[in-house]
Amino acid sequence: MNNTVLFSCGKDLAAGTSENLIPAESIGRGALVLADGCKEGAFISPVVHMDDFSTVVCSWNTDVPAGTHSEVYCRVQDQEGQWSDWLSWGIWGPFVKRGSLNETDGGIATVETDTLSLKKEHVGKALQLKCVLRREEGAAAPALRLVAATTRLTKADRLVNQEPKCNIDNKAPAYCQMIRDPNMGSVMCSATTATVQMNSMGDDILPEEAALACWDHVYEGYGNWAFTMAMAGSFGYETWLSFANADQLRAELKKGYPIGVNAAYSNTHERATAHAPYVENTPGYTPGHLLTVRGLEVDAEGREWLLVNDSYGNPDSQAPRRYPLDQFIHAWSGLMYIVRPKLAGAGSGSPYRVAAKLQKTDFGDEFRLVVNGEEMPLDPHFNGKRKCCTGVVAYTVDDPYVYATTANRPFHYTKVTVNGNVFIPAKDILRLNPLGDKAAIHVFIINDRGVTYTADLKMSDL
Repeated sequence: MNNTVLFSCGKDLAAGTSENLIPAESIGRGALVLADGCKEGAFISPVVHMDDFSTVVCSWNTDVPAGTHSEVYCRVQDQEGQWSDWLSWGIWGPFVKRGSLNETDGGIATVETDTLSLKKEHVGKALQLKCVLRREEGAAAPALRLVAATTRLTKADRLVNQEPKCNIDNKAPAYCQMIRDPNMGSVMCSATTATVQMNSMGDDILPEEAALACWDHVYEGYGNWAFTMAMAGSFGYETWLSFANADQLRAELKKGYPIGVNAAYSNTHERATAHAPYVENTPGYTPGHLLTVRGLEVDAEGREWLLVNDSYGNPDSQAPRRYPLDQFIHAWSGLMYIVRPKLAGAGSGSPYRVAAKLQKTDFGDEFRLVVNGEEMPLDPHFNGKRKCCTGVVAYTVDDPYVYATTANRPFHYTKVTVNGNVFIPAKDILRLNPLGDKAAIHVFIINDRGVTYTADLKMSDL
C-alpha cells in the first residue's frame, strides 16, 4: 500500500526545494537548519503520488528552541488534477502558545486541528508538504528533521491480517491516566501513550509534562495527534504517524518498540456500537482513545492477542491487558504512533526541568517558588480548570517502595493560592512519614511552555 510518505534524512530532504535552509548532517540522520541572519525559511517536498485517499494526517520532527517555531502545511491534488490551497497544521513549538487551526477551507479540501479532509466528489491522488521554520531576533536556529503524511485506509485495507501469528513483548511501563491530575487525567490518553513509548526507551517523563507540552491552545485539548508526535520528536526521538493494517502493526512490533494506537471500544455488548464495538477485556466504553500496544501473544487455541498498556485501566497495575486481535482490528482506526530511539544531535528544543527551591512564607502551608535566587510568584489561575488545565503542581513523597519509573510513584495534586504560592501541608505529611527525617517531598511545577520547576521539601526546611 502506498499511503505513507516520510522525508526523514538528509537525502530525503535534498529531494525537495528549500529557501534559507542549509543542510546539517550532524543532526539526526541529516536535517535542514535555518541559515544565519534569516528569520524564516521553508522546505517544500516533491509532489508525491499516493493510492486514492480522502483523509490526510501530517506529522513532523522539528528542533525549535525558545524564540522559534515551525508550521507544517499540506496541499492535495484530486482526480481532475485540481490542487487545494496550502493548508496549515498550526504553530508548533514547546515554548510558544502553540495552536492548530479551526476548520479552514482550502478549495477542494479542508483542515481542522490535525486532519485534512477532501470534499465530497473529490478523490485524492497526490500531495505535497511544506515546513516553515521561523525565529525571533537572537534565537538559536531551528531545524527540520522529518516531515511525513499518511492517508486513512479503506476498511478493507485496514482489516488485512494475513501474516503469520507471533509472540512479541516489547516491555514498557504502564500508567493509568485516570489517577493523574484530576483537571486533565480523563482527557490525556494521547500524551500518556507517548510517555509510555518514550519512557520504555529510558526517559523518565511525567505524563503531565508530556500533556502540557502538546497542549493545543486553539483546539483546547491534549489530543492533537500531530502535536503529540511533534512533542515526542522534540526530545530527539524519531516519530511519525501512520495509518496501517494488522500486518503492518505486527511488522512494526517486530522492530522492538511499543506502538501507540487509536481506537473506540466497548467493554459490554449492550453499549457496543458500530463505531465502538465490543472488545473483550477492555476497561470501559470510549468513543475515542489512544493506548499502547507492547506486543502479541498466541494462546493454546491459536488465537492471537494484543498485549497492551491501556491508560484507561485503573490503577497502573490494571493498565497491562490482553485484547483479542480479531476483535480489536474492528475497533482500531488504523492509526499508529511510531516512536523510534533518539538520534544523535537531535532534541535541542525539548522541554526541560529547572532545579528550584520552595521558600516558606507567612501564609501557613504556602510556599513561594524561587528560581536562581529570585522569587517567582505564580499566577493564581496557573492550574486552569477541568479539561482545560494549563499548569500542574504535583508532588510525590519518599516511601520504602521501589517503582519502575517516577510516574509510577503515588502522586498528589495541589493548587496555586491567591497569593501566588504553592499550597502543600508539608509538615503534616513529613511528620507521619515512616522514613522520618530522611523523607522528602518532591514537587513538580509544570507549565504549558515547556518548563518544569522541581523542588524538594524536607523537615529541616520547615
